[in-house]
Amino acid sequence: MTAPRNSIAAQTALVAGVEILFFFPIALANCGYMDDNARVLHGYAWGRSGRIFSTLLMNALDLRVGNIQNIAPLGQFLGLLALSLTGVWLARRLSGERYPDSVTLLLCALPLVVQPFFLENLSYQFDALPMLLAQSCAVLAIGRSENDHPWRQSGTAVALLFSVMAFYQPAINTFVAVSLVVFLRDCQTTSIPLVWRCMGRNMLALLVAAILYHVLITRHFVHGSYEDGHAVMRGWQDVNTDGLLINLSGTMALLRPLLTPGPALLLGLFYAVGTVYAGWIGLRCIRERRLLSVLAGSVGLLVPVMLVVLLSGIILLLKYPIYEPRIFMSFSACLLLGNLAFLFGPFRKMRWFAALPVLYFLVLSYSYGNALKEQTRFENAQIQRLAGVLDDAGFKKGDDLFIYGDEASSPVVRNAVSAFPVLARLLPRQGLHDDDIFGFVMFRQNGVDSREHTPAEWSAARQFLGPATLVRQTPSFALYHQGHAFDLVLKQAPA
Repeated sequence: MTAPRNSIAAQTALVAGVEILFFFPIALANCGYMDDNARVLHGYAWGRSGRIFSTLLMNALDLRVGNIQNIAPLGQFLGLLALSLTGVWLARRLSGERYPDSVTLLLCALPLVVQPFFLENLSYQFDALPMLLAQSCAVLAIGRSENDHPWRQSGTAVALLFSVMAFYQPAINTFVAVSLVVFLRDCQTTSIPLVWRCMGRNMLALLVAAILYHVLITRHFVHGSYEDGHAVMRGWQDVNTDGLLINLSGTMALLRPLLTPGPALLLGLFYAVGTVYAGWIGLRCIRERRLLSVLAGSVGLLVPVMLVVLLSGIILLLKYPIYEPRIFMSFSACLLLGNLAFLFGPFRKMRWFAALPVLYFLVLSYSYGNALKEQTRFENAQIQRLAGVLDDAGFKKGDDLFIYGDEASSPVVRNAVSAFPVLARLLPRQGLHDDDIFGFVMFRQNGVDSREHTPAEWSAARQFLGPATLVRQTPSFALYHQGHAFDLVLKQAPA
């Protein structure tokens, strides 16, 4: 038997088909991304980062406790299936229809995955499934404005938001951002008191989930050198305008490469349409001149600004934040705002225009997948060549390898980045960069096993650089050897 055209299975298949098309070039590249290179060697999980559910999930899939194994791209496919179902739910939630038409379905569901910054999330062979499930839980936690069982819905929201934090914390940004977009849509279709009740219930659920997570997880599991340096929360004395300016600066540093002249025109007009929609709803509420309506309208007018601030979201709470594309999961809400303007706002007759960003993101995805594959190939070729040189020079287990300088970059990748500057932020940073851990991991994958060093050891080893210890010199590298220490100096070719 075939599924009815408007069944959940048919709708999910349609959404999943486009999402898999977006992910397909990453699956074809089949490359480890950043932490993947270390996890595939050592199998370490995420307990120290407070992502307990991520560890439990991967252990459950492996049917074992201990080192996790690489099951990519199965993890990504499972996560995309979950987000496809979530997208169908969101389309029904926003449209108010049990079976929305295909255009409405896709424009409401696809932004959860089909957006440029999510390419990094999809690229992680180990992290992708927990990240995708966190995104799914964040959207499902929003719930409905009209519900006969508010306490049950609140309990479900708390459980889902706790799961978000235990899978991947930045997806909380998605929950808050999409809640604002849903709030705006509800102001158009639902009584204002019910809209406020739903929003209040969601924010209360977030507060309860955050307290539970802090008590049960953060206090007992979040520790380690990386977490101690980057998971430090701001104190009250650190809350100031400088923090907000740093946040905006970090946000713009990620957005700027995406907004080159052509994409800036397309995405700028798209977001402007969403801003007009927010203003249209906001002013309509304000004209009702009732207190709750005026407050709702005021929030509606601010939604476009709040969505930009929420791109980094909870990173604002950290004293030493790191701005990477993977944390911009709530960029989906920015796209969703523009899509609502074409579906339910004053631009309904132009709704096919909303497909243009999707087409551009598909083009970007395939360029990214090809560049990722080429960068990995080029980098592995360099590592294998240098591993052979070290082997010829007598490097053996127990010796120390110190790396200075940067590896050469692939000409093909440089050409791709010149066409799509955002690729420079999306592609994994080069592994061979001074004493970076990822360089040592890639050498270990090729049989060169050296321990990691302290900054003081790395600086002290420079004293061995000189003609007396020079073993081999080429235009791209120089190798020095004294005792058990091997110093590798990389000479990056000019771009």
